[in-house]
Amino acid sequence: MEYNYLYGARITKEIKQGTAIHAELEEAVNAPIDLNPSSYPDVLYKILYTTVRALDALRKNGKAREIQAYGMCSGFKMVGKIDQLEMDSDEVVVWEDKTKGNDNLPSDAQLSTNRAQVMVYRKMLEDARDGRYTLEQYKRDYRTSFMRISDNFAMQLSALGIEKKQQTVDAVAADYFERMRGLGKISNTLHVRYINQLTGKVIKTYRFGYDVGEMDGMLDFSMKYWRGERESLPVPENEAWKCRFCAFFGKECKVWWPQKGLQPKA
Repeated sequence: MEYNYLYGARITKEIKQGTAIHAELEEAVNAPIDLNPSSYPDVLYKILYTTVRALDALRKNGKAREIQAYGMCSGFKMVGKIDQLEMDSDEVVVWEDKTKGNDNLPSDAQLSTNRAQVMVYRKMLEDARDGRYTLEQYKRDYRTSFMRISDNFAMQLSALGIEKKQQTVDAVAADYFERMRGLGKISNTLHVRYINQLTGKVIKTYRFGYDVGEMDGMLDFSMKYWRGERESLPVPENEAWKCRFCAFFGKECKVWWPQKGLQPKA
């Protein structure tokens, strides 16, 4: 993550393959929305609008994909995209999909990281539902009241039948937080599903309970980096296999190679 900030994000083959699978899953669940943003306000509007439509579909069809979530932790903004929400006995259930290049089960370290991600997503949903993260905070954090969508994007919205008064980021954000407040009960059972990125086959689905203590400990450790209280850390030696999939491996980053003469193992 730190190298992404220092040297710029790089898209690897594995990221492209994973993105393609997520797009296929989204198209199979969410109704397509033909909007082509050309500015930052346009992008924010589209993200919020598609999430509003997805949350409406969740209540109607019992399932929705690619749900944008916003929140705050220790004064830092958080944003994420939840892969899937499902309705189960009047509870909203959170799912996260991870793609792999083979059918091998994830390591304990990999599963632990993914567990933490899904728990944070659940917390963000709960905070938005219960008013711990509000529309006013969102507008302040992203300065949306000063934003204006492009004329071309406004024409696209009009073509979809969206009234002029609803063609602002603040207006669609208000719709978004209204839907969040109406989420209802959120399940304490969370899911992480691993999918083969070549075949689309589900390798395994893990179910686990929401653990507030585990999540708080993870967040506290993470926030120490963002507060400048610790340095970033490399993956531990038993996770050096991850380096094989990293765009910075052996270039900007030489934590394991060649300093220690290690070659990551599969």
